[in-house]
Amino acid sequence: MKETRKRSIAKSIVWRFICIVVSIVVSYLLTARLDVAVAIGGIYNVITMILYYFHERFWNRVKWGKIE
Repeated sequence: MKETRKRSIAKSIVWRFICIVVSIVVSYLLTARLDVAVAIGGIYNVITMILYYFHERFWNRVKWGKIE
C-alpha cells in the first residue's frame, strides 16, 4: 500500500497543529510572554512541518514493514 501526497500533507498539517499548540503552551509556561511563545511555536513548527513531510515521503518508499 502507498500513501498519496495529499494524505501525507493532511497528516503533516494535523500533527503540526497539535505540535504548535503544545509548543506555544510550553513556551508560554517557560517565558510568561505570549508574543515570544507564539514566535517560538510558529517558527519551530513551520520548519518541522516541512521536514516531517519529507520524512513521510522517504518512509513511503521503504518497503520494510509493509504488507501488501
